[in-house]
Amino acid sequence: MNSIDEAISQLETLQKVIKRSKSVQIKNIDEKSTIKATALSWFQNIRPKLPLVDTQLREIDDNYKSLLEAAERNTTKTKYISWLKYLRSALIKLRSDNIVSMTNQTTQTPDIPPDFSVLIKDEKMKVILLNRWDECLKCIDVDAPLSSVVMMGGMLEAILLARINSFADKSKIFKAQSAPIDKKTSKVYPLKEWTLRNYIDVAHELNLISQSAKDIGEVLRDYRNYVHPYKEFSHGVVIIKSDAELFWQITKSIINQILIIK
Repeated sequence: MNSIDEAISQLETLQKVIKRSKSVQIKNIDEKSTIKATALSWFQNIRPKLPLVDTQLREIDDNYKSLLEAAERNTTKTKYISWLKYLRSALIKLRSDNIVSMTNQTTQTPDIPPDFSVLIKDEKMKVILLNRWDECLKCIDVDAPLSSVVMMGGMLEAILLARINSFADKSKIFKAQSAPIDKKTSKVYPLKEWTLRNYIDVAHELNLISQSAKDIGEVLRDYRNYVHPYKEFSHGVVIIKSDAELFWQITKSIINQILIIK
């Protein structure tokens, strides 16, 4: 997982370099060198660490080869951005598929709900969260995996928001580098407009959750988005009961981390 995360990070860095270029075509030697370095890093440093067969990586390999070959010419920014967009999406899916494949290796934790009162004082909200907890279990039991994953994402979002709201001084929340910025006003969006991704990123930056919890939480977020039928159709992903059982273990682990008040 760390290797795939490294590849995604390199792609995001390269994308920033490409977008900063003022030319329609990438001609600058330093920019081309960065493109080559990113592609070569995949083949020399990252790919060898992945215990996967060639067929799983063929399309990703082909796109990295295209990057490498394009850097020998004056290729357009648009073309590069298209390759980078594909590669990032493909690597996220690769990471998701491999996390799901580790279902049988995941340590099982009890399904007893945690003590939400350490973080949430409102009795009505505690009842809502307990009901959501029970509903996640019921969805898994009756083999409704997509519904259970959607419920998990919603519950995780609520817990993260509650943890952020528990800060007496919220300045550090809004000063976090990963806090979402409104491009029109250059100000951080109000909390009610944050997404699960924003909560996860800021929670990790503030050391509320670990790096592994952040990484796997992002996968849960990606799978929750399959609630949109066209996304499920276009990606060809089907969530099954074993996936939901794995994500349930992940959700419980992340919630337990969030509930530890430091």
